[in-house]
Amino acid sequence: MTKLPEGKSRLDLVKSGLTGGLPKRGRFIVSIDRLQEDPDNERKIFNNMDDMIESVRRHGIIEPITVTQDGERYRILTGHRRFRAAKAVGLTELEVLVREPDDQITRRFKSLISNIQRENIAAVELAETLRSLLDTGAVTTQRELAAQIGKSEQWMSSMLRLLELPARLQEELRNTPGIGYEMAQRIAQVDDSRLQEELVSAAAAGESTRSIRARIETHRTLHGGGKGKRDAGSRTGSLIQLNHREGNCIATLRAKREPGAREAMLEALRQLTRQVKENDSLR
Repeated sequence: MTKLPEGKSRLDLVKSGLTGGLPKRGRFIVSIDRLQEDPDNERKIFNNMDDMIESVRRHGIIEPITVTQDGERYRILTGHRRFRAAKAVGLTELEVLVREPDDQITRRFKSLISNIQRENIAAVELAETLRSLLDTGAVTTQRELAAQIGKSEQWMSSMLRLLELPARLQEELRNTPGIGYEMAQRIAQVDDSRLQEELVSAAAAGESTRSIRARIETHRTLHGGGKGKRDAGSRTGSLIQLNHREGNCIATLRAKREPGAREAMLEALRQLTRQVKENDSLR
């Protein structure tokens, strides 16, 4: 049940906008004008808001926004998308959960960890935040930063490598929803700038992480090979791999060496052929 300041009704609270002092802890209904976004929030781009706005229009805000007191207003800690959706549909009051304020560094780490756990911001924005924490002296080494957020040093290095991508590719990654951290990291590790562009475009078109990974592995397998268009099938351990290069296009088939492998590869090839024929973006 929503907690109200002593001696105040819900209507009084909304009308007054909590004038005469802001509660520093608890669960309350506040005027939306009392809320302000956190300027240090890692998320700068808000994609795919239509579904959120429609949900808020129909059902309101189900989970309260988390805030902390900031002068005469409340600064949002979590719930920036819900806040924007509420403003878009014209809500005038919101339920909030007020928490004691943290120091700036602690607050940034909490927000960062929350966003990483949910993959709630674009990979490039996350990389920029990590770099900012290092540059501002919040932590001194990548190893320390990785430990603070519960990630490995290798993960940290791979994420920061996104900032070495050409600016145009960084912007495309930033503005394309659905490109996860693993996919972005793998693209950044590719040493061929043209292939990086192709992979970013493929990811933006909805290609799966598994498919992106396969394309990268194929590139590494064929890198430095001869100019012939057909590569012999490789036989390593229990894996059979067949590759064919046609211009800038590389097709790869893999299968375990076991009974039925030939039929499975032929069926995979038929399905892939069908997908190519039905893909309107290739016309």
